Amino acid sequence: MDKRIFWIGTGILLLAVLAAAVATILIQMNQTFAGSAINPPSPASDFSLTSQTGGTIRLSDFRGKYVLLFFGYSHCPDQCPATMAVLAKARSELGAQAGNVQVLFVSTDPAHDTPQSMGEFLARFDPTFIGLTGSMEQLQPIWKEYGVTVQDGGETHSSYTYLVDPNGNLRLTYAYPSTPEAISSDLKLLFRKN
Repeated sequence: MDKRIFWIGTGILLLAVLAAAVATILIQMNQTFAGSAINPPSPASDFSLTSQTGGTIRLSDFRGKYVLLFFGYSHCPDQCPATMAVLAKARSELGAQAGNVQVLFVSTDPAHDTPQSMGEFLARFDPTFIGLTGSMEQLQPIWKEYGVTVQDGGETHSSYTYLVDPNGNLRLTYAYPSTPEAISSDLKLLFRKN
């Protein structure tokens, strides 16, 4: 074989490998999120509420993890259980990285959401989910900070899921209904970027 043909072939092969590597990097850099991005990310308002175990939990307790935050009520017949099922499936799709994600469910019906009812409701989906409740006086400012509209004693409420990053910043929102694949793919993308 002619050495010149060998070197030309080798050069073409190297250029093809380099082009494929550059294309892969560019695709990964330009991947977009399925959720609605908050750009630039803004600090998530911290709060302190009572968990299903009776302890006090702050949003800031989960710095270092991604938090999926949803507002609803424990005796909801439709959107709340559907959303919790989606979040449970999304979390399970993360495999070994699932431990980097915490789901928080904040009450929109403090008159009926007791720590016990929150615990029983969330146990149907994922034992790591944390339900948070408090008094109307505690919850109303939190709802306001997150733009959550609550009416009819909590049974009518906004249905967004908020993604808070490990630094405590709001990064993405997901409108109802969302898919587990959309949420898990966004989290995987964020894991790669950090």
